[in-house]
Amino acid sequence: MPNLKAIRDRIKSVKNTKKITEAMRLVAAAKVRRAQEQVTATRPFADRLAQVLYGLLNRLQFEEANLPLLKQREVKCVGLLVVTGDRGLCGAYNTNVIRRAENRAKELKAQGRDYKYILVGRKAIQYFERQGVGSRE
Repeated sequence: MPNLKAIRDRIKSVKNTKKITEAMRLVAAAKVRRAQEQVTATRPFADRLAQVLYGLLNRLQFEEANLPLLKQREVKCVGLLVVTGDRGLCGAYNTNVIRRAENRAKELKAQGRDYKYILVGRKAIQYFERQGVGSRE
């Protein structure tokens, strides 16, 4: 049976771990908030760009134009962008991203479409190299 000092040390250790975990949670929340603000800041630009493209399409609707952006083309190869972390501190994030990429690859293969992995992050690169897929862009 552990003595009283060992129990007190264990309680102190758990409290310290709790403080560290809370600090990490706050830092992660701040980073997520900052990323959301950046995405929100780019929305007006994306909306305006879409308006310009729709306006261009409407103007050229009655004219014969040979613009590559407006052509409908057959999809030959689909790029699957897999973004994972470099370290293992993301919980199940890396596993879920890799699983979803593999599931999407199976769907594309069932449809008869070609696909290519574009890997970002050490965890994805290591995983797909172990699987023998090793395609890095």
